[in-house]
Amino acid sequence: MKHTIITILLATLASIPTFGVENPVKPYPLDKCIVSDEKLGVEGKPVVFVHEGQEIKLCCQDCRKDFDANPSKFLAKLPKAEAPKAEPKKAGMDHKMMCACCAGDAKAADGKAAGHDHSSAAKQDDKEKSKDHSSEAKEAKPHDHDHAAAAKPAEEKKADGPAKPYPLKTCIVSDNDLDSMGEQASFVYQGQTIKVCCKPCIAKFEKNPAKYLKKLEGK
Repeated sequence: MKHTIITILLATLASIPTFGVENPVKPYPLDKCIVSDEKLGVEGKPVVFVHEGQEIKLCCQDCRKDFDANPSKFLAKLPKAEAPKAEPKKAGMDHKMMCACCAGDAKAADGKAAGHDHSSAAKQDDKEKSKDHSSEAKEAKPHDHDHAAAAKPAEEKKADGPAKPYPLKTCIVSDNDLDSMGEQASFVYQGQTIKVCCKPCIAKFEKNPAKYLKKLEGK
């Protein structure tokens, strides 16, 4: 009697559906038995079961014994899923490592570069080719200046004494906190220490130093 009751309880529990638990099963990708390599269906209805989340199909029950004895041997026959290919990184600067000020300028520059007019470049080449080459035939007049001195790039005049300390707590370009981007940078320009919140701000400063140095007046 007890055995009958236990059997009924177990059958009842087994029939209760489970909710909220998803166990996705990988579909069987082959059309043949994973053990014998026989085409499925040749020996009747295939034997189907799930092993560690992978659906397995065999041609007969005898192959089940061989599979259970060494599953890893036969699972190696299944084709491995290809890893998703990484998208190629787009050319241009990483806007994530810039302050909002520099990122806006960089995005605008990237947009212009992506849509530039090739025809204008071709026209420029035509103009260069159509120049009067007679000037090349003219003899160079003798001169006595020093070529070596002329070839040397102009060196920035070094200021006497130590550099002046930077008086602000914000980036001289973007006005953001110096640590807002996590990589503040500093350099000396004409005897004045300059600090910026990110490296792209250095290039922006160098394009128009006078504009940003006005922020230091009276400090």
